Amino acid sequence: MERRFHTYRYPLSEVLPSLDELARYLHMEDTEHPAYLYMVERLEQLRSSDLEAVGGYVVGRVDSVEVAEGRLAVEGVSFAVGAQVAGYLKEASEAALFLCTAGALFSDEAHALNAAGDFLEAYIIDAIGSLTVERAMDRIHAALAEEQAPLGLKITNRYSPGYCNWPLLDQHQLFHFVGENPTGITLSPSALMHPIKSVSGIIGIGTHCRRRAYGCVICQNKTCIYRRIVQREKAV
Repeated sequence: MERRFHTYRYPLSEVLPSLDELARYLHMEDTEHPAYLYMVERLEQLRSSDLEAVGGYVVGRVDSVEVAEGRLAVEGVSFAVGAQVAGYLKEASEAALFLCTAGALFSDEAHALNAAGDFLEAYIIDAIGSLTVERAMDRIHAALAEEQAPLGLKITNRYSPGYCNWPLLDQHQLFHFVGENPTGITLSPSALMHPIKSVSGIIGIGTHCRRRAYGCVICQNKTCIYRRIVQREKAV
């Protein structure tokens, strides 16, 4: 069955992180450091580009949520989301399966910089890409909330394969459910997305759904971007 993909496009100038946000994320405080000056220059260049982030979601009916078994079924497609995510989605009557990408620029440039031995610059570009795709997805998340509000429906946080004990390989099910879409994101056999600076996942929708603080205190995933952002914000 073909499902409608709600598409959103944002110029990079609208979703790039601010200099302060990037500096906090990288824990870089010395404004005279060459790396800081590189951040200033590269952000300015990217803001004047004509590139864009693209993403969106497909909404489907939730058939069942089995918390103990860690399974969620949406319109006949079963997802092995794990008990943690299933618990967060147990009040959902519908679910939005999403994809979003900042494009190939960031990973391509980081790869070239690493190959040239410019490791710090590569790290900065990688961080800009990570924050950019999350900022784009923040806007899509907000758009979904606005779309559901007139119907008396609320939404949950967003959860992604590879995090909160949801196996990364379940991305194959997610991409199968979403089907044809304009993001251009492809999936490898090992469930890695290309472009690398892309995100995918699920958001619950329902009358009793709610957004909550991410459980970073109990989470064991040290590389999660939400964990890193929360830690940086607490440090400010």
